[in-house]
Amino acid sequence: MLSISGLKNFYFLPTFHDMRCKAPRICEIIRTRYHRDPINGDVYIFMSKDQKKVKLVYFEKRAYHLHEKRFTGDYRFMRVEIENDELVYKIAWNSLVAILESPIIKSIRLH
Repeated sequence: MLSISGLKNFYFLPTFHDMRCKAPRICEIIRTRYHRDPINGDVYIFMSKDQKKVKLVYFEKRAYHLHEKRFTGDYRFMRVEIENDELVYKIAWNSLVAILESPIIKSIRLH
């Protein structure tokens, strides 16, 4: 169950797309590649290249939490476009909710 509130800081990682990693490995990558402390309670979000899967990772109460949401069929998550080339982008709670709850359709087949 996802129990994240808008009281946390949310960071989108636009250049990280590896969906094979588990939470400890993701936190290690955040620490080394992005020079951030992943165990301070911040939530990190990243998306697969095909925009069908989103993962959220954070550390809380001495445990790693990894949540995944995946669409089926032709549904995709909204593309997140960032104006400058930031490695880590702070994202607002309402923007995160819009990304997670507003699927788009890549194509429609009419019969």
